[in-house]
Amino acid sequence: MADLDSLLAFAFIVTLIVTSPGPNLFLLLRTVPTFGRFAGLANTLGFATAILTHATLSFIGVGAILATSATAFTFLKITGAGYLFWLGLKALRSAIAGPRTISTPDPDPATEGLAPRHLKRFAEGFLTNILNPKPTLFYLAAFPQFLAVGGAPLWSQALLLAWVHAAIALAWYGFVVLTLSQFVGWLRRPRLWQAIQGLTGVALTLLAVRLLLFRQSP
Repeated sequence: MADLDSLLAFAFIVTLIVTSPGPNLFLLLRTVPTFGRFAGLANTLGFATAILTHATLSFIGVGAILATSATAFTFLKITGAGYLFWLGLKALRSAIAGPRTISTPDPDPATEGLAPRHLKRFAEGFLTNILNPKPTLFYLAAFPQFLAVGGAPLWSQALLLAWVHAAIALAWYGFVVLTLSQFVGWLRRPRLWQAIQGLTGVALTLLAVRLLLFRQSP
């Protein structure tokens, strides 16, 4: 397997990336006050699944196609930016409409858990990440540096790194969700809830513009 120093270095880099404010954090700021903690956890599972998907696609060569094909890269970038813009627009519309869109509080976790009604939230988390070309390009750059040639099979090393990334994302965003859920009653106060939705809508829209301006490395 990858040596311990490389694994720790990868985990450190990934932790910095995961904890930096981005689309995932702003999506959770929209989801948890509106739909509850289980919806936020469903978002988080979507994030982790997208991370594993990005890593797999990069390792099997799809990421290389994305990195070298201007058409494929532009298509994914525009699609991802469009999706972020749509999420941002939904948040802005919710802020304007007021707290009528707030769902009922989470049910008893012993009887409900991650119910099928949260599949939409899972899809939002997954799509927010999988339509962003940046993680794929990150893996194209990261894998060669952290895979040890001559050791364990490269696919097993890549799988380990992907799971480390996914585990860090689950831990961090799970912590964010549980922290927000402690204050959900306060966050659902009409004026504050509208302010959060408005801030989230603006942030997601700006991130969409930033993604549109993102360029392939020459």
